[in-house]
Amino acid sequence: MSVTADVEQFIISELSQGRDITTIDPGDNLLAKGIVDSHGVMELVAFLEERYGISVRDEDLTPENFESVARIDEFVARKQDGRG
Repeated sequence: MSVTADVEQFIISELSQGRDITTIDPGDNLLAKGIVDSHGVMELVAFLEERYGISVRDEDLTPENFESVARIDEFVARKQDGRG
């Protein structure tokens, strides 16, 4: 499963329970649309660190890295390549 699919599934199953969200467009702004809040970002960080073996530092916690599923995918790729 791709990072995009993993992240979408995690958000739907763990962060959006009871909100009738069944799909997320990779370009949707998760923060602006209220799909993920600040607590959700922290849960998402823990998921990414465990699932992909990356380390997310405080300075990585920017809206640019976590605003959409597509951006999260790019962030994980940079981390895995040692560029982030």
